[in-house]
Amino acid sequence: MLIFYRPVTDPYLNLAAEEYFVKHAVEDMCMLWVNQPSVIIGKHQNALAEINYPFVRAHQIPVIRRISGGGAVYHDTGNVNFTFVQKTGKTNPVDFGRFTSVIKLFMQSLGMDINISKRNSLFVGDHKFSGHAEHIFHDRVLHHGTILFNTDLQILEQCLSPVKEYTGKAMVSVRSEVVNIAPLLPRHMDIQEFTDAFTNWLLAYYPGSSGYQLSIDEQQAIQQLSESKYKTWQWNFGYSPAYTFRVMVPLQNACILMDIKVLNGKITQLDFPSVPPDDQLYDTLQPMCGLLHKEEEIAGFIEINRNSLELAGVNIVYLYDAFFM
Repeated sequence: MLIFYRPVTDPYLNLAAEEYFVKHAVEDMCMLWVNQPSVIIGKHQNALAEINYPFVRAHQIPVIRRISGGGAVYHDTGNVNFTFVQKTGKTNPVDFGRFTSVIKLFMQSLGMDINISKRNSLFVGDHKFSGHAEHIFHDRVLHHGTILFNTDLQILEQCLSPVKEYTGKAMVSVRSEVVNIAPLLPRHMDIQEFTDAFTNWLLAYYPGSSGYQLSIDEQQAIQQLSESKYKTWQWNFGYSPAYTFRVMVPLQNACILMDIKVLNGKITQLDFPSVPPDDQLYDTLQPMCGLLHKEEEIAGFIEINRNSLELAGVNIVYLYDAFFM
């Protein structure tokens, strides 16, 4: 077992590293790491449905899709992440208990009283501090999770409080009351002491284990994967399962309902419950079909069609906000 702390805090690189290791690592391994502020969503989630988009945009907090399922989580430098990559049995490839038990034992070694929920999360009393998810690749399993150490829980709450409603078949996060463990530990330690203690405990727990340092070739491969996949809008937002949402199109003295269908990140259908097909407003907005549900494309459409939108009675100052606020 290779056990190491990865000092990189770039969330794009760290998620790319996880995918690289589950596909290419020869030996079993465990990587500990910390991210800069970011929202990490599950593979099968609708990104926009999980976040407060205006808030994360205003605070320049990246939203990144991972390759495992499960719900959305917030990372910052007060949150410790762990990634196990191990060979898995063909008869029972998904076995959360194989890993949640390890985290529980480590926390108990620090004097914490821990319980594991039916959803494979770790709790202190009634409050969650560690969530887990898995991804299977051939004969290997990637099991990863979070430990809230001293995360900014107010920012977490803001990021994970959606402001618009979306419907579809995407996996929806199950919300729980969360807690940081730093104030609950029997003895004071900072996050570096905690990760050091975790690393040393894992080295002792897995006999014959050793540390590891990435090669130049591995770092370059991870960088390339980060650029080609994890930094792209199409992966992080466009990959969302098909969804619909409702927009109140702002007119000069009223609003008109518009229902929008999105597939693979692209607007595929606009419906107007109260506007006839021969209405000027209908004709003006229908060309939005084919646009990506992406702020740059919506803003570009509004700018290019400014005159026709105003002639149809649309208040263009608030139209953009109707799509994202």
